[in-house]
Amino acid sequence: MSINPIKLEGNWKEGFAIDYHVVKSEYLGEDCYGRAQFETTRTEIGELIYKLKYRSNKKVVYDIIKLISIFLKKWGISNKVDVVLPAPPSNKNREFQPVFVLAEQIAEFINKPIYLDVLTKKSITQIKDIDVVEKEKTIRETIVMNKSSKRKVNILVVDDLYESGTTLNEICRVLKRDQNINNIYVLTMTKTKG
Repeated sequence: MSINPIKLEGNWKEGFAIDYHVVKSEYLGEDCYGRAQFETTRTEIGELIYKLKYRSNKKVVYDIIKLISIFLKKWGISNKVDVVLPAPPSNKNREFQPVFVLAEQIAEFINKPIYLDVLTKKSITQIKDIDVVEKEKTIRETIVMNKSSKRKVNILVVDDLYESGTTLNEICRVLKRDQNINNIYVLTMTKTKG
């Protein structure tokens, strides 16, 4: 089992992606419905995240935690944070929320409380395939903080995939409005190469 942690820059104290999501993707042509087909090779964690998020395979969460556990210990994140928050999901219609499941297991591993209801995302159009400037405009003010902290805390925000950082930067901007939030750390499972 191998990972390649990638430092993430943004308006947070410190952040990492465990590894890239895809190693390579080769265009194969179109299927009979005109949809583009690709042969995709993912990193080890990229494949696990794909199975969790798009195949609803909850069993892989334990493989993910096992894969990232050494990094979490080395990073010393359990000594840096008080609370774990998942990034709010965009697709609220999923049978289960992969980011919530991941964040719950990470919180359990580092022995910290998790709050699933602090952040929500207002419904917006899909931002997956638009440029960064448009993403920033689209996501601005879509992250809502439902509760304030009653004491000074350091937070770990967990997400499954880092693409441009737009969502995480907006989450941190919103969280920083609360005077009781000290430092914000971010952890994503994978990062796109773009």
